[in-house]
Amino acid sequence: MATLYTITIKSIEDTKVTAEISVDHPDAGSDIGSKDFALQILLETGHIERPYFEKLPIPEAEWKKLVTEHPRKEEYDLMHLYNDGRKLDISAEEGKKREDMEYWQKHNEELGLQYGMKISSSGMSNGQYYVRFENEPLKVIEAANKVIASKPVKRKLEKDLYTLEFEVADAEYLYHLREKMRYESAAYNLLSCHRYEVKIEEGETVLLTCKDAKSDKFWQVVQDGATLNITYGKTGTAGQKNVKAFDSVQKAERERDMLIAEKLGKGYTHAN
Repeated sequence: MATLYTITIKSIEDTKVTAEISVDHPDAGSDIGSKDFALQILLETGHIERPYFEKLPIPEAEWKKLVTEHPRKEEYDLMHLYNDGRKLDISAEEGKKREDMEYWQKHNEELGLQYGMKISSSGMSNGQYYVRFENEPLKVIEAANKVIASKPVKRKLEKDLYTLEFEVADAEYLYHLREKMRYESAAYNLLSCHRYEVKIEEGETVLLTCKDAKSDKFWQVVQDGATLNITYGKTGTAGQKNVKAFDSVQKAERERDMLIAEKLGKGYTHAN
């Protein structure tokens, strides 16, 4: 995968992190201010199989010890699964059978039905055959909303160079992080690369809320045929209303799902 960014940890103060981000590839864009992007910084700097460090200010063995003994290790392991996609080891016999394209396709379909997830890749590592399922972006965003305390602050320094400041809910999340860490990354804002399959019935009310140190607000949408009825505002008030009409029910559904995904990416969570 191409390098999209070079990320340097500039400072760590209690629960606050400042990172410098260089946009290295035209496909990357500059949409780096989301909670899930900040979470991926923590995940990649705490992943023994990654990141691709250009600079590690402590001995590698010491860093690996920090990652292995991390007080949030179980939580991080689960977030890695969501972000990378779950890995399933398979037998050497199955791995060799998968070299046949027809069998590969059939096996992928069988595993997809069995586990309820699509296969994204397969291969062999350290003599062990495996398949990897697609990542789970909604769960990454849910984790980001829990770990990252408020929306990160992005500041432009110069062309293709930014700082990103964010705060975590607990200093333990930064146990493995060190100033001057620098690495290459293919991380991205999940909203820019995924359309979520939000399974919602027509007429169902979807209520999202967002509460942090600066605000406490809600956002609600109800689809009525080709029309979306949206209400938003400060929690505890009637809020403001907005009605969006579309040419078809399908267009209304697409817009509804996109708006929900957008709000989730900005830190909102489901209240119902």
